[in-house]
Amino acid sequence: MAHLLAARLARPAFVIFATLVAVAAMLVATAQPASAHTRAEAVTNGCGSGYAIASDGVRNVTTSSGAKWGEVILAYNASTGRNCVVTNKTSGSPYHGTPTRIAAVLVVQGDDTYHKADDSASHWEAVSAYAANACVQYWGYIYSPSGSSAFGGRQSWGNCG
Repeated sequence: MAHLLAARLARPAFVIFATLVAVAAMLVATAQPASAHTRAEAVTNGCGSGYAIASDGVRNVTTSSGAKWGEVILAYNASTGRNCVVTNKTSGSPYHGTPTRIAAVLVVQGDDTYHKADDSASHWEAVSAYAANACVQYWGYIYSPSGSSAFGGRQSWGNCG
C-alpha cells in the first residue's frame, strides 16, 4: 500500500517535469538565431515577396576607414513596378545583431526621396516606392552605438525603366 501511495505522489511531479522539458525544447527549437542573413533573405524580409536584386544593386556599407559594416541592396518587383532598398548588417559587421540605427534611402528621378530609419534595428531596414519608367539612386547608413557611421550606395542615376 505504501508503494502505491508513493507512486501516486511521484506521478504529478514527473508529469510537471516532463512538461517543463517539452516546453523548453520547443522554445529552443523556435528561437531565431542572430545569424547572418543572405541577400535574398534580407530582400524578402525587408521588401516582401516578388522582388529580385537589380543589376548593379549591391554596394558595401563602409566606414571612412574602409571597414565593412554591411551592404545596401536595390531590388525590383516587375509585377508591381516598385523598387526597394534594404540596408543590411552582414555577418562581418561588428554590430550585426546589435540594436543600432540603420537607414535606407531610395531616390526616384522626377518623383521624391524615400527614407526609412530605425533607431534600434538588429539586422536590416528597408524602404520601397513605385519607380517604373524612372531612374533611381539608393544608399544606406549603419550606425554604431556611439553614433559613428558607415555609408554605401549609388548616388548616380541608374536602373532606369
